[in-house]
Amino acid sequence: MDKQIMVAGYYGADNLGDEAILTGIIDSLSQNGFNNVTVLSKSPQKTEQMHNVKSIYIGRKFKGLNNIYRSLKSTDLFILGGGGLLQDYTKRVVPFWLSRVILALKAGTPIMYYAQGIGPLQTQFSRWLVKKISNKVNYITVRDSNSLHLLQTIGIDKTKIELTADPALGIEIHSDGNYLLRNEGIPINCHKNFVGVGLRPWYNDYKYLPVLQVALSYLQQKYDLNYIFFPFQKQVDEKICKRMIGRLDPNKSFIIKGHYTPEQIAAMISQTNGVIAMRLHALILSAISFTPCFGLVYDPKVYHFMSQLDLHKHTFDITADLTNEEKLTSSLETWWETKQYVKTQLEVNIPILQKRNMRNVEIVKELLSTF
Repeated sequence: MDKQIMVAGYYGADNLGDEAILTGIIDSLSQNGFNNVTVLSKSPQKTEQMHNVKSIYIGRKFKGLNNIYRSLKSTDLFILGGGGLLQDYTKRVVPFWLSRVILALKAGTPIMYYAQGIGPLQTQFSRWLVKKISNKVNYITVRDSNSLHLLQTIGIDKTKIELTADPALGIEIHSDGNYLLRNEGIPINCHKNFVGVGLRPWYNDYKYLPVLQVALSYLQQKYDLNYIFFPFQKQVDEKICKRMIGRLDPNKSFIIKGHYTPEQIAAMISQTNGVIAMRLHALILSAISFTPCFGLVYDPKVYHFMSQLDLHKHTFDITADLTNEEKLTSSLETWWETKQYVKTQLEVNIPILQKRNMRNVEIVKELLSTF
């Protein structure tokens, strides 16, 4: 098919979670014959190398907007890519992403929000702006029911919103995860217990890290665990991971140092016995290989995903229980002791979410056949 599609998102910024979203989108489009894809990226060269697609600079403030507009004039569908783009933890985020949507509106290009995670929208201005612009787009899919409810609450036309699932759920694992881990110098084998850990900096990290350290150290000693830390945003996550490793058994704690694609990270995670993570896409890449996961909730999206899997009991809110070492340790111990049950829940629920994810590209087809 020669239809031209443009995808915008937080790409080319060395955030593996967002690259996992883009991988899922591109794979789904390609499997359905849509190969003429241009990605708006912070670093077009990185995006082209990782995803084998055309890419142009997403712009900063007003820089680069003319180039985007010219490209949009010959584009058949503009996709605001998956992920938590429309949230106002930082006040400039919502206006930035919607400014790119406005460009597509000005160019007369059909628009789809693709598996968005919406919110929080804490200010009246954010809610007003999302309502005003989003009611003008052609169709919106969201990755969780809370995002659906939020859009409906602020006044988005209910007939153009649909619940689907995160695009990263569509990633298929082909790489040899065992080989990749051994190449990292990690002595992976079936006679040892390895647990992946995905941390990120967040408010009050100096408070939750000591609590988490106590819990991880306890599990490491009781169950003879080896930890593999997966930095999903290089440099940023590495600092947190190294701080944690410094408080654990150094002979049983490892960190992934190389640069890998989301599919390769998923392959490595599939070789572990479980994953404990703050990063949403560490949990998603764990879940697609039915590797038992435990969610450290710093943002509602983590709890929402685990709830979709009927695994909300295997989460811990690090924003509410910052000093409760005993509760976190007990929760992790229960998770580890019942990890076979967790695996069964994944085997039941992940195929359901993967089917929902396929609906995203079906809507792309419908829009491209309509306009």
